[in-house]
Amino acid sequence: MTSEKYKQVKERIRLYLGTGCGKTTATFGVAIRALSKKKNVTIIFFDKLEANTSEGKALSILSNVQDKDFGKLTVHYTGVNRLGAGPGGSFRFYTSENGILPEDKEQAKLGLSYIKEALERKDDVVIGDEMLDVARVGLIDWAEVRPAIESRQDPTVLILTGRVAPEWLMEQATTVSQVSPLKHHGRAIEGLDC
Repeated sequence: MTSEKYKQVKERIRLYLGTGCGKTTATFGVAIRALSKKKNVTIIFFDKLEANTSEGKALSILSNVQDKDFGKLTVHYTGVNRLGAGPGGSFRFYTSENGILPEDKEQAKLGLSYIKEALERKDDVVIGDEMLDVARVGLIDWAEVRPAIESRQDPTVLILTGRVAPEWLMEQATTVSQVSPLKHHGRAIEGLDC
């Protein structure tokens, strides 16, 4: 018998939350599995550029795979290089005075438009990496985000990452995973990142 906490429902919205490492990495595992089953996957990065991520090259290669037994991967990078631009290498807009620039908001809106397009196409898996944090710090307004999320239709599974999610989204989500750090070696390592 299934408990209320793990009641079986059709997967619609999945959230990877918390301050620990592995939220984005978990989405890559889902993407690889979906692609291997001929599903269409779109990944939108709200905080990273291809050039400053360890996964950029691999995602570029996977995006160009032409195999009838493999799905289609679409990747969009939005954002102005905020990684490592703040004090101590932190995200600039979390830690710097006047950290949010007009171009940050423009890029966040562009990322949201990519989410909407993928949802309209009914891609099998749509991933908004760090979209929750971008909304949380005010780069995009929840009033714009919520209708986009609620436009999701089957068969699409929408996966969003970030530290926290608003209560209304927690209620709508069909899967929520929390990543909490128990121990950490220190700084990010290229190729492992976290």
